[in-house]
Amino acid sequence: MFKLIRQANPQKCGLFTSLTRYSNFSSSTSAELKNILPSQNDIVESDGASEGKLQKSKVIYNFKPQNSLVAAAFASLNENHNSDIKTPYTDKKIDSAKTTEELLSVSEGSGVSRRHALKVVSILADWAMSGKVNLKDFEADPRFIRLCRILTKGSFNNQKSLKPPVAAQSEDLSTILGVTADDEAAKLVECITLPQMVKVMSTLAMKKRRSMLLLRSLAYNITANSTQLDLKQSGDLLYSMSSLNFIDENLLAKVANDICQEIDKAVTTKSSVVGSILTSVGLLKYKDPALLDALSEWITENCSICRAQDIFSLLMTLAILQYTPQNAEKLYEVILPLLTPSEAGKALQWLEVVWSLVLLGRASEEHVSGVLNNTFIDKLMLTGPDSLPLSAKLKLLNIDGAAEHLLKGYSGARIPADSPIKDTEVVRTKDKQAMANSVVDALSHLIQSELLLRTKINTKYGFYIDAECLLDKKCSPLPLTDSNSGKEAVKIAIIAYDYHDMTRGRVAPTGLNAFASEILKAQGYRILSVPYTEFKPLDKLIHRVKYLETKLKELIKS
Repeated sequence: MFKLIRQANPQKCGLFTSLTRYSNFSSSTSAELKNILPSQNDIVESDGASEGKLQKSKVIYNFKPQNSLVAAAFASLNENHNSDIKTPYTDKKIDSAKTTEELLSVSEGSGVSRRHALKVVSILADWAMSGKVNLKDFEADPRFIRLCRILTKGSFNNQKSLKPPVAAQSEDLSTILGVTADDEAAKLVECITLPQMVKVMSTLAMKKRRSMLLLRSLAYNITANSTQLDLKQSGDLLYSMSSLNFIDENLLAKVANDICQEIDKAVTTKSSVVGSILTSVGLLKYKDPALLDALSEWITENCSICRAQDIFSLLMTLAILQYTPQNAEKLYEVILPLLTPSEAGKALQWLEVVWSLVLLGRASEEHVSGVLNNTFIDKLMLTGPDSLPLSAKLKLLNIDGAAEHLLKGYSGARIPADSPIKDTEVVRTKDKQAMANSVVDALSHLIQSELLLRTKINTKYGFYIDAECLLDKKCSPLPLTDSNSGKEAVKIAIIAYDYHDMTRGRVAPTGLNAFASEILKAQGYRILSVPYTEFKPLDKLIHRVKYLETKLKELIKS
């Protein structure tokens, strides 16, 4: 049995996961905004680590006012609002307005607040954007000018030490949540419409401004809104969340549900929105069976209008999430003939496709041999061996591992044992390193000798084993020698999974980690998975040791 001792062991090891968004998978919002956003010199940058600093988020409308005051109005909300003041009569009057005249009547009389001015001008901007009204019809109206003056009052004086309003410089009519602090901007979110919330988040992503307070407010208000998102809005939200690495489970659930309801009735001849959704879902590692089934079904039924990269995106997302859709047989029957190197274009992208097929168990010997031969690898290393990206080297090693252990009767090309690619090491994150160190530290108090416990084993297949040991049927450790690898000994591979090794939504190991387990099982290992959901790296040592001891005993009995 195990003997509890105290012996520090700072070894670190782990697995590596990567997924890249190709430029042709970008959100449609990006294409719409890139030509009308102001230059970088017009932006007052903020420190992403400080959530109390200025964050300017813009909803861009692609038309120009003739009056510079109108443009400045949407950029000058720098004085404090008192949003706690209740004005039910005025609010109801604004909400029920159906015409420009009814909205502008709010400015008549006294007591018009900045909050009212923002709400009226925002609605008018939406109407002008949608074509419901013409900007020229009210731009010169004295009542509209008054609302603009309320918004711009004092803003130029307050910003002399910084820069002039962005909208005034760019001359684009914009609705901007440009207040002096994130908490003020977050309060204003509830005053704007759902489409505006989506555009605000898209603009934050475009500016790469990760204001957590504002993002949480947007997520809360979008989730609470009963209006159903259309496909484009859902795609833009997912793109923004993946770009900003902002995970909100409630918002993801709403977006997934709305996509499932919208995708069947969506009438479109373009697959770019679906392709963007698929790529973002993969980058977010969001595993929702209903969503993935709906997207797979749509690709199958609309394959004739899909771009090659949309099909590649589906394949890579399914691989990352280790998911087999309900229509898998029909899906692969339709898409496999379309997966060719010529359709992929670039060698790196074809490598991604074959790697995805390997993880999904759908790769043929022709697929594998085609990327492991010297000719293909030479294409990847156009400027020399050091030019090959780390992620590509690891994927080649993954595929080589499948060729050796998972493809029965494989006789194609392999990576030579003396190839520099074989010596590739995984670079791990700080969290992953802390998780692995904590597991190894606890194990070192169960298994005392280096002859009984081996750590940080490079499998040469693109992943590490965090720790390895041999146990007999009584759960006693045995020396790690070839003579002990008989029937009485159970070879154990211990692998720690941190947050990034697991999917969101339905929590499970990612495709790469599931693949690694299959390779190890084929080599005769029993796998002890240690997920972050069960094992806390900062927990007391006695609790961590007891957890591992219990899991090892259960594994031996199974």
